[in-house]
Amino acid sequence: MTKREVIIILILVIIALSRFFFFLPERPSYDRVLGESVTVEGIVTDAPDVRLFNQRIVVRPTNQKSNILVVAPKEVDILYGDKIKVKGVLETPENFMTSAGKEFNYERYLANQDIYFIINNAEVEIISRGNGNWIKSQLFKLRNFFMENIQMVISSPEKDLANGLILGARGGFDSRMKDEFISTGTIHIVALSGYNISIVSENVMKFFGLFLSQTLSIIFGVFVIILFIIMTGAQATAIRAGIMASIVLLARLTGRTSQAGRILVIAGLLMITYDLRVVTDMSFQLSFLATGGILFITPKVMKWVSFMPMRFKLRETVATTIGATIAVLPLILFSTGVLSIVSLPANILILPVIPYTMLFNFLTGIVGFISPTLSMPFAFISDLLLSYILGVVHFFAGLPFASVTIKSFPLVVTILLYVLLFWLVFKKTTKTLKNKF
Repeated sequence: MTKREVIIILILVIIALSRFFFFLPERPSYDRVLGESVTVEGIVTDAPDVRLFNQRIVVRPTNQKSNILVVAPKEVDILYGDKIKVKGVLETPENFMTSAGKEFNYERYLANQDIYFIINNAEVEIISRGNGNWIKSQLFKLRNFFMENIQMVISSPEKDLANGLILGARGGFDSRMKDEFISTGTIHIVALSGYNISIVSENVMKFFGLFLSQTLSIIFGVFVIILFIIMTGAQATAIRAGIMASIVLLARLTGRTSQAGRILVIAGLLMITYDLRVVTDMSFQLSFLATGGILFITPKVMKWVSFMPMRFKLRETVATTIGATIAVLPLILFSTGVLSIVSLPANILILPVIPYTMLFNFLTGIVGFISPTLSMPFAFISDLLLSYILGVVHFFAGLPFASVTIKSFPLVVTILLYVLLFWLVFKKTTKTLKNKF
């Protein structure tokens, strides 16, 4: 590391600390009205998260810098940018136990989004519309129309999976379906995290690489990432994941994995500088680790799976899956306690069809803007592919040994595993440097 790089890192650290202590919104002092019925007016700052039985709305009260999470009836037609009046009991978020027996720090998760209070079962009155950013508003409308186009020609649960693949929307999933994706280690395909987009962008690039040059296939891969970000309203999580995935494609384009690794570190530092709280965000952690795994572990894994055929890019798919899985496994065990025994075979059977599924899902939604009838041929193929994915997930989730729950996976062990993994990946590089001097 050069002197200049050390100075840059120190500057970024100082900026990150300054922003964290002096420029982030503080927790408002609503404690005197906790547990009481309150009436709050504010602006909806994000697209409502519509679930099976309700919708979750992020509201910024008038003259406040922090937000309140409002849980309202699903039937109320609330849009981003609406000015609304909310009535209900003000509460603080509480941590809860997951199905694997691990405590989820819900309070910290919401605090990272500047949300410190919740109003459940709220009564909502819309005062006015169109108070948000115009561009963001149009992006959310486009997403809603896109989802409606898919819903008109594809039924549940396939349509829910389609929206998850394209937009990261999991509101239509019931608890059983979510548990099946978690136990099979395939939840990443319906979450716009770096883990998901990195692997999907790899496969998209491979698909276009069948009939285009490497440069053009990479351009199309980046284009798909941009579409992901636009269709999800350019939210912070999607942008962060898109940056990580683009780094993987940059490595392919330049042929310089070490250079991409440096960019990965720089990208991580910039994200931390913008908001120090991101280091506690699991999606950021998975983004960083999965991308690093694809960059540095996958090339080594290719030697292990040299016996596998190159046809249909099977060897690369397996190597990429193993590389990313190895990188995130200790973190997943520490955070969720779920060790999926069937993750590798499930992903091997699913990942090769993901690019094709996304392509036909995308065509279904786009052609639907012209006519639902014209989108039917694309919807038919999409439905077949989606049914196949759900069938694979359901089959492996039904096996008695599909996953193992580890209720206590110590932080010390997690850190030691990553130290060991770092040493195993970079030990040859270290030896080479020593020999040079």
